[in-house]
Amino acid sequence: MPAPRFHNERLRELLLREIGTVIAQKVRDPRVPEVVTVTEVVLAKDARNATVFVSLIGGKEEKEEAVIALNKAAPFIQRTVASQIITKHFPRLVFKLDKAIERGQHLNELFKEIQDDLDRTE
Repeated sequence: MPAPRFHNERLRELLLREIGTVIAQKVRDPRVPEVVTVTEVVLAKDARNATVFVSLIGGKEEKEEAVIALNKAAPFIQRTVASQIITKHFPRLVFKLDKAIERGQHLNELFKEIQDDLDRTE
């Protein structure tokens, strides 16, 4: 069983790189900002579906609109990337907003508040 895991890992890495390139160079929806970072691709075990996590700059509403636009452009992105990656079954792409950076910033703010409170009590 190690072969499918290796195949899926390699496919995931290829998808990560190629999807980012297609979004940057070929997606022309005005709702999608110029800078979109594909942070992670999670493949289903059978590699028929892939969740693509993206990081965007902008307000909450702008980010949500951009993810909606990317999901509408998903068939185009799939076709374009599928022409460059040869695989038996190309996965169906679903885009989601990666909130890890926001969570990290929130945690840093909380730690800073705690440190400020500790400094005041000393």
